Amino acid sequence: MSPQLILEQAVQKELNLISVTDHNTAQHSILACKLSENMPIRVIPGVELTSREEVHLLAYFPNIEAILKMKKEIDNYLPGKRNNSRVFGNQLYYDLKGEIIGIDDTLRQVALNIGLDNLVNLVNSIEGIAVPAHIDKDRFSLLSQLGFLDRGADYDAVEISKFKWRKRKFQLGDTWDGFPVIAGSDSHGVEDIGLFFMEDSQEEIKDFISLKDFLRRSRQQ
Repeated sequence: MSPQLILEQAVQKELNLISVTDHNTAQHSILACKLSENMPIRVIPGVELTSREEVHLLAYFPNIEAILKMKKEIDNYLPGKRNNSRVFGNQLYYDLKGEIIGIDDTLRQVALNIGLDNLVNLVNSIEGIAVPAHIDKDRFSLLSQLGFLDRGADYDAVEISKFKWRKRKFQLGDTWDGFPVIAGSDSHGVEDIGLFFMEDSQEEIKDFISLKDFLRRSRQQ
């Protein structure tokens, strides 16, 4: 999906705040942020990272400058191999008009050469928010790979699947072992956008800063 298409669909579904978190790349998240400047929707710069332990970690950043720093770090920790398009498909680059302008040949659907704790510290050092992704899933999650959730870890929140969110009837501000819980649509197709969203009934969360403040207040020590 092009960032242009994502935003158009998100606006149509009346979403107010989203993040584009591709695997081990920030190119289209940056593009979505730029496109949203003249649209009735805000975009938090983000990326879904894969630690050495193959734990998926969502990382959100305050601005484009910060995620550009993360982008450089990602490239340093990737194995430097070529993408196999027959296995992973073509990794397309889009421009601001939604036109394809190139193909990313770097293999990105792999683990970075950095452990989870150090990856969390790296995200925090760039003033980002670090959130282990879909911890209830049986693949590429904190619980599936490590088997436990450390209450003393420096995570800002934990993400669960949208299915678990609905089943447990979670709301913003709820916690899991002391960590604030969030969930996303995990949209891999345009038709998925807007089928799930978190409702902010108090209208507190409008951007990265208000999200970070909300998570800090919700954290239970």
